[in-house]
Amino acid sequence: MRVLVAACILVGGCALLESPTKTTTLGPAEIRSARGAADTIAVGKSTKADVRAALGEAIVVDFESGYEVWVYKERLAEKRKPPATELVLLFDPSGTLTKTRIR
Repeated sequence: MRVLVAACILVGGCALLESPTKTTTLGPAEIRSARGAADTIAVGKSTKADVRAALGEAIVVDFESGYEVWVYKERLAEKRKPPATELVLLFDPSGTLTKTRIR
C-alpha cells in the first residue's frame, strides 16, 4: 500500500512540473523583443532590405512623399491586457532607415 501511495505522489508531482516552452513561430509583423530588434538595425545605415532580412515582414504605411513607416509588434510572452510594445521605423525615399521609436 505504501508503495502505491508513493507511486501516486511521484506521478502527481511530475504532472505539476511545467512542460518545456514551445517554440512558436512569429506571425507577420511580430517580433519577440522591440529592444532586441532595434539593436539589430542602424539608423542611417540599414536599408529596407536589411530590415526585412533581420525582422521579417512589417505592417507598412507608405506616403506620397516616398517615406514609409514600418511597424512591428512585440509578441507577448503571456496573455495580458496592456497593448504590446511596438517598434516603429521610418524610411526615407531612398529606402534608408532614418528614425526608430519604441512605443
